[in-house]
Amino acid sequence: DPVSAPRIPGLTYIQHIGQGGFADVFLYEQEWPRQRVAVKVVRPDVPLTEREKTMFTTEANAMARLSDHPYIVSVITAGVTSVQDGSRPYLVMRYCPPPDLGQRVQVQPMSVSEAVATGIKLASAIETAHRSGILHRDIKPSNVLVTTYSEPALTDFGIAGTLHDVETDTDVRISYPWSPPELLDGRSNGSVASDVYSLGATIWNLLVGRSPFSI
Repeated sequence: DPVSAPRIPGLTYIQHIGQGGFADVFLYEQEWPRQRVAVKVVRPDVPLTEREKTMFTTEANAMARLSDHPYIVSVITAGVTSVQDGSRPYLVMRYCPPPDLGQRVQVQPMSVSEAVATGIKLASAIETAHRSGILHRDIKPSNVLVTTYSEPALTDFGIAGTLHDVETDTDVRISYPWSPPELLDGRSNGSVASDVYSLGATIWNLLVGRSPFSI
């Protein structure tokens, strides 16, 4: 594989399945208990600054706190690769087979009833995060996976923040097609309202197969 997959004890590498802003996602098979898992690993070309380490730790802790929710991808464990593999942080998560929800609705948008049902499930996941003091800040169709039972599962809390310290964040990363005006012009670092806005933009996408800002 052209993308370097680390050797992780107890896991057998299968294939590279995705890439995000600063991490790769690989499919592995866990030896015991035997199951397929998705492993998110910081890329070797990404400098492991304190900012990146903090973001990865925040994501691991946020997803672990919310793992019991049926519509949030659960974290199984986390760790750091060997020195030979660059001492890269990784997350082991429940595997949801592709395509993600964004890719699915590009081919066939949802009916109104399907979009409403999916929106209610995602709203439940987001409300649970908010009640735990966590802002997602990157809600979008590509961050909604689909389980083997055809249920939506919110993932990628990589730029999540906490309600009590979000205003002190000095490096906010945003996804332009799904973010509200106050994030785009710097008036806010994220809020409950901005997550709700991004959820609304996501539900719009489910209905028409594109962002509200795409022509």
